[in-house]
Amino acid sequence: MEKLDPLQTFVEVVRAGSFTAAAKALSMPRSTVSLHIRSLEAALATRLLKRSTRSLSLTNDGQLLFSRAEDGLRSLIAAMDMVRGDPGNLSGLIRLTAPADFPAETLATAMTGFRQTHPAVRFDIRLTNAALDMIADDVDIALRIGRRGDLDRVEHKLAPVRWQFCASKDWVGRNGTPGTLGEIAEFISPSPDLRAFLERFVLAGRKLPTGVITADNQLMIRDLAIAGSGAALLPSGVCQTPIAAGRLLPLLPDIPTEAPSLNLTFPSRADITPRVRAFADALALQFR
Repeated sequence: MEKLDPLQTFVEVVRAGSFTAAAKALSMPRSTVSLHIRSLEAALATRLLKRSTRSLSLTNDGQLLFSRAEDGLRSLIAAMDMVRGDPGNLSGLIRLTAPADFPAETLATAMTGFRQTHPAVRFDIRLTNAALDMIADDVDIALRIGRRGDLDRVEHKLAPVRWQFCASKDWVGRNGTPGTLGEIAEFISPSPDLRAFLERFVLAGRKLPTGVITADNQLMIRDLAIAGSGAALLPSGVCQTPIAAGRLLPLLPDIPTEAPSLNLTFPSRADITPRVRAFADALALQFR
């Protein structure tokens, strides 16, 4: 692949009309301008400029190259300026993924405020419970609970996520208040991956009851528990409002649970561009 510097120098020489004027416009020595032109002619194996000590003109090949290169070079430089990292003038696309049941209001507030300050930044949001590959799926930021992925990932802790067993008042009235996990007659289970994560990192190896219903969405599990379908283990942020309203009752207060961290995860340190870093900081403020 040819370097752009000689081509840019060639275009400037034609525009300026002389090597000396081009050197001044490009802020480089005249000898460097001459070297760039000779290098470009050698790479293309043709003569581009006819020059003497007082004048220069384009050859046929030079005219063809200039006519095609001028607009293309301008577009290419503009494209490079658009993606060039500039902390004071952020632009470009940020791809973010979060669980499908993540509180959308938090993300919406952070994105709206960020775009008011940086209107040239665009977002592509994917709310899914699928474990996306941050490299293959081209993800800039992932919101995930607990440490996931390989050692190349960069993770910043946002907040601890506490979990609570709960069930509806009607369900407790029919089944009684369980004193142990084994006494839960009906359990609404999360998806197998999350279930394994909860057993290992939240319950310290304790096994959850067999699920009479399995769902991969915490909001759905919450609503099933409110409807009386069974007991559930939910993030406190999902169940605290219905508990405060009396629609759910907390269960098993004597079973200790851990609170794994909600993390901002990046593919690697090199992938934290200025716009990604700035939005990550803005999002972190929502949790403080």
